[in-house]
Amino acid sequence: MKLYAEQCEISYWEKLNPLLSIGADYDQGLDAKLSEDALDKISDSLNKDGYFSLPPIISENLINDLREGMMNLRGANIPPAYIYVYDQAWFLFASVGKLLSRFLGENHALLPNFWAWHLETQAGAVGWPPHQDCQAETCFQIEHDNYVFMSLSLWIPLNDTDEDNGCMVVLPRSVVEQYDQPITDVDQVSLEDGKLLPAKAGSVMGWGQDIYHWSSRATGQSDTPRISLSLEFQNTGFAPLSEPLLDARTPISFEERLKMIAIQFDKYRHMIP
Repeated sequence: MKLYAEQCEISYWEKLNPLLSIGADYDQGLDAKLSEDALDKISDSLNKDGYFSLPPIISENLINDLREGMMNLRGANIPPAYIYVYDQAWFLFASVGKLLSRFLGENHALLPNFWAWHLETQAGAVGWPPHQDCQAETCFQIEHDNYVFMSLSLWIPLNDTDEDNGCMVVLPRSVVEQYDQPITDVDQVSLEDGKLLPAKAGSVMGWGQDIYHWSSRATGQSDTPRISLSLEFQNTGFAPLSEPLLDARTPISFEERLKMIAIQFDKYRHMIP
């Protein structure tokens, strides 16, 4: 998308979404409340099947403001990925820093890979097809029940999602292990083996980046569009998977955001329906 001159000014975006900010400091009060018990359950799911799905833990106000922001982008005919112009899109993921620290280490970094979706409700609307975010192995078993993750992807819906409006689908690691190995082509993946992950707004889903996942196809039976955001993170004990690595709690400048958003369109052009 080529921007008009006025869209290269912060004032344009502030006027479009007055509830959102550009250049604000992270508010510690946004941190999601995650108990050690919840983190242990996530660990069990990640180790066994390579993914997890948490019930709503994100600030409801943050979710509502971002959802309205996405609707305003839609009304202005601006692609959803431009939600990352605003601080709150970055803060959304910074709020689950405790979770990321548990599995990627205290000094985890944010990869410069992100996207946002606004799928309409008509039958056939769909997000991305089956794929891996990283084709290399990203989960390493170092003891019987102890794993190290190189990278994780997080996906957060801003409204309720189910099989009628295109919820997330994952192929559990325990299912993949039953396939003839190695899997060298996505065509070897059976869509029937995928696990549907319906979720409420503000839920948090994540998976090791070598896990196959995709969007279910809208049936036309829902009145709710699927609006969601995704961001990727890595353990800095490994060589960077993509550069530059970023600090989730210190979003890049406005000018850098515009440049990085433009890069995403080239990066994911093959994935966009």
